[in-house]
Amino acid sequence: MQKNGPGYLKMLVSNATAGILIGKGGMALKELEGATGCQVKLSPAHHFYPGSGHRVVCVAGKEEAVDSVLATVVAATLEAERHVATKEQREVEDRVTIQVALPFSACGLVIGKGGAVQREIREKTGIHVQITPKGNNVVHNERVASLVGPSRSVQAAGIDVFRLSLADPSLGLHLETPCEQTNFGNSMMGTAEQWQGGNRWDQRSDWTSTVSAAPPAKGAGKSTMSGIMSGGMSSCSIYFEVTDIEAAHIIGKGGNFLQTVCVETGAKVQLSKRGEQIPSFLTPAARLVTVTGPVHSVHAAHLRVLERAAEVTLTVGS
Repeated sequence: MQKNGPGYLKMLVSNATAGILIGKGGMALKELEGATGCQVKLSPAHHFYPGSGHRVVCVAGKEEAVDSVLATVVAATLEAERHVATKEQREVEDRVTIQVALPFSACGLVIGKGGAVQREIREKTGIHVQITPKGNNVVHNERVASLVGPSRSVQAAGIDVFRLSLADPSLGLHLETPCEQTNFGNSMMGTAEQWQGGNRWDQRSDWTSTVSAAPPAKGAGKSTMSGIMSGGMSSCSIYFEVTDIEAAHIIGKGGNFLQTVCVETGAKVQLSKRGEQIPSFLTPAARLVTVTGPVHSVHAAHLRVLERAAEVTLTVGS
């Protein structure tokens, strides 16, 4: 892929978006590559970017061609959202989230001195480019830029981020990506044997020993914020319950608050649907919240969600 530049872009997408990009029998992906001249590779099903539930899309080609692929990814993301909204019988909103993985060396180009470039992008497109802070990154020397908003605006901001990152000469070296999966036998771009020495994330115990704790047994906890976490491991899950009112506030308008928590902490936060059958240990009409990911991410997301739920209690009580 490095020979197919000079443009390189790495994005994180949902399984649903990946399926749309690939198409039946891989035809959509072949058509996309044929139309743009880009090389486009997606991580296989169940091969996720570390610390997330997202698959990786790597693109290499001429700058204008990569712009076209990015636009296709935005359109596929919106289509996936429409499918979900239709299934859940709710109004379809023109709102998407696009995530771009960038090497540390490229982040400065997107941020600018004192955040000047980020502000320029926001003034131009209306999109705030959120970049995971150093120290919260899961992949070594790599951070994730998240763009949330109307599809056209996100596309414009995404192109700006891509074009700015091109000034980083090491950009093409970051296409190869370690990934989390069930058996960790394969990397995104090939077999585990293709990873070199210290960069072989498939052998690292800190990110590949994923443990998911089962929800507590019946009667294990009845308070609104009861939960359980697997201990002593680098990845964990926390389960607790909230009311319908608290759930709505946690999700936020158009899912904005929930998306922000996931983006900023790196944890995956899911709420059971209203009326969905959930474990019997929960109080009647409760919604189950599941927070999964690296320990430090889960703790951060758990705290954010609890604080958000507490705002409802304070409002009702005042």
